[in-house]
Amino acid sequence: MGGLPDPDRYLDHVLVDAVPGGPGRPGPGPARQWQSWWHAAARGAGEPLRTAAGRGFVLTTAELAALGVTRSAARAAVCRGDWSIPARGTVAPLRVVGSGDVRLDARRRHALHAAALCRGRREHVVAAASSAVLHGLPVLRLPTAPELLAPARLGLGRRAAGHAYGAGLSDAEVTSWFGVPVTTVARTLVDLARHDARGGIMAADSALRERVATVAAIDRALAGALGWPGVRQARAVLGLADPLAESPLESVVRLALCRAGFPSPRLQYVIGGYRVDFCWPEQRLVLEADGRDKYTADALWREKRREHALRSRGWRVERILWEDVLRHWPVTAARLRAALAPR
Repeated sequence: MGGLPDPDRYLDHVLVDAVPGGPGRPGPGPARQWQSWWHAAARGAGEPLRTAAGRGFVLTTAELAALGVTRSAARAAVCRGDWSIPARGTVAPLRVVGSGDVRLDARRRHALHAAALCRGRREHVVAAASSAVLHGLPVLRLPTAPELLAPARLGLGRRAAGHAYGAGLSDAEVTSWFGVPVTTVARTLVDLARHDARGGIMAADSALRERVATVAAIDRALAGALGWPGVRQARAVLGLADPLAESPLESVVRLALCRAGFPSPRLQYVIGGYRVDFCWPEQRLVLEADGRDKYTADALWREKRREHALRSRGWRVERILWEDVLRHWPVTAARLRAALAPR
């Protein structure tokens, strides 16, 4: 993935050149779209998919045999690309590749891999970044191996196919993803934010925006993590979560601005009918977090017109890309401080 974040497909604006209340209003967000795809897959006709849909879309070879599916038939389906092998000794009887989006295909494969490992390990629960994937939340990068939580007595640490961590986990912090135990969204956000501030703020903003988690639920999860390593960072990061952020890039930029001591910007401010990502009204400064979709031919022309309209109203416009915040933040921060300086 070239070192760039996994959510490239999410990072562009939901509302490019949109007038509030107009045709540019967003539909279901990525998390809702993700879950809708799996629910649609679960409604597929016949066996073995009907059985697999209640078991994380993963069946063991013994379960396939019990359903009357021979090994040769399963092997043929895998070779055609209609089925996949998420882990040794398991089969997923549905097509999860060919979407046209390499990162989306990778997320689907990771979801099945995590489900397969969890099914094969009693008392294990899918957690952290792998749980975020199952919930359809953005992650900065896909884990190299599924992340699970388990009681210490079962053995922890990295194995060939996954990584099991030990941590306290109440029944209320576990939910089900098509029959596979997974940490709730709120607990997932706390675990992410404890270890990865950027990943935590991206997922938290998305969860609040799509209403798959509430502030109250996140606060309860934080209270349950009192005294854990990294919980102070998690409390600070999740305290910044804002449903107005419309992309992971906006989330990461806002976190960087806060940590660097910048004055808090206004989010999704409307100027002359145009909605902007960040702005400081007193300084008449707009900051736009730009994803790749803005630089297609039609989108680029719309963005030029939009910027011209903002400048004609006396606003200055600065732009920021993924590279600016992830790789060149000191230079970017100096540029923005100069733009915010009194004139």
